[in-house]
Formats: sequence, C-alpha cells, structure tokens
Amino acid sequence: MKRAIILVLSCCLICSFSGCGNGKADSDTVTEASHTETEPALAATFPVTEAEITDTITEPVLTEEAKINSVYQNGLESTFCIFTSTDNNGTGFLYKEKYVITNAHVLYDTDDFTLVDHAQKEHKGTVIFTDQSTDIAIIQLDDYEGKSVTFGDSDKVSAGEQILLIGNPAEGTPFSYCTGKMVEMDEALQQMLNPEEWYIPTDAGILSGYSGGPAFNMNGELIGISNAAFAGDLSGYGFEHLSLIIPINHVKEQIDAALQ
Repeated sequence: MKRAIILVLSCCLICSFSGCGNGKADSDTVTEASHTETEPALAATFPVTEAEITDTITEPVLTEEAKINSVYQNGLESTFCIFTSTDNNGTGFLYKEKYVITNAHVLYDTDDFTLVDHAQKEHKGTVIFTDQSTDIAIIQLDDYEGKSVTFGDSDKVSAGEQILLIGNPAEGTPFSYCTGKMVEMDEALQQMLNPEEWYIPTDAGILSGYSGGPAFNMNGELIGISNAAFAGDLSGYGFEHLSLIIPINHVKEQIDAALQ
C-alpha cells in the first residue's frame, strides 16, 4: 500500500366561550341557549389522545459541545486502548460483544499486546484474522462481553459533516478524542494519496496511536476506522490536518465473513 502518510458528537389552546343576554329572557330560553353554548366548551375539555400529546413534545436541542460529549461518552464503552510489546500504541472497538477490530499495522510483528477498556481493566486476546491489504485485524477477547458499536452507513457521510474519533495517542492520554469534518479532496490530492484507495478524509488532527480506533458520526454510529494522517503540504487547501478513515462499508463484509 503506497503511503505518503504517517500511520498512526406547547402551545396551550385556551378556549373561552361567552354568552350575552339582557337578563330578562324566559328561563326555558336561557337553559336552551346555555346548553348550546357550553357543549363545545365541554368537548374541548376531553383528554387529548396520545398522538396529540406526542406531537406537542419537542426534544431539547443540544449544543454542539453537549452533542460531542454525548457521542464521546457513549463511544468510550466500546473502545479499547491497545499497548504492544513494541511500544506501538493503537486503538480498537468492540464488535459482536467479544471481538475487537483494529488496524493490522497496530499488531505488526508482535503477538504480545494488552487491551485496556474504559474502566481501566486489562484484557488479553488472540488475533484470529488479519489482512494487510485492507489493514484490518480482529482480536477475540479471552473472557469479555460488553457493549458493541453500532454500525452506521459510511456512504451517507457528506462533506462538512462532523466526525468524532477516539484514540490512544503515543504521547498523550489514553481514550483521548478529537473531532473533524469530512473534507473534499481534489484530484491532485487524491493522486498524492493513492487513487485506488478509499478513505473518508477529515481535517481532524489524529496522532500516532489513533490507528484502528472508532470514528463516529453525531448519531453515535460507527462510520469508519482511523487509519493514517497525511504528512504532506496542505497549504492552499483550507485545512491544517488531513486524517484518513477507512469507511466501515468498505470492510464490513470482510469482517463479518471472518467471524462466521
């Protein structure tokens, strides 16, 4: 795989009804008029249906910061930091309750590694699948069942959409996160990377150690896997960083086939 790169979130209806009269009308007339006037008012006091109640309820609007924090906190439960004997930090995410998906290059040339969950508990696992061409590896945990990620549709990610990535930076704090937006690459930049490879490009500033980590949309769905950061000159493109994410649609069938 050619690379010029560094591997590496009611309105209330008030009905008022009034009658008018001269106060001297025949009592029968007043009674009849009263029934006529009050029937609509009584009807208005009947309980509204469940559907009507639902229509009047509006969800609270989260600030961008609150939404990002919500996606991050939810994503933490499915994220693992990976530490290898070669000091090659990486990240992974839980799939089907007991498998950790990561990048193959995170585990390159070693089978001695430890996985740490968000509760800071260490786990051991066995590599059951690896493919260098797609840079995917699957680890089966020895004794663990937890909350898996929910796959989204990476084909629906559009330019300008916010993405949150969780990682384990070599020089930083485990379970860090960064955010970025999908950017559009012109033909020249695509050629510099590799025109045959498929990525979701973002302006997130991921670091070494984010490799293999989950990339979420703002619905908390996994749409890709952090893979690399571009190290070339980005002047003139309008963004300082270029991080590359493997679209989950690109590797989902491969992952599922390996777990059959």
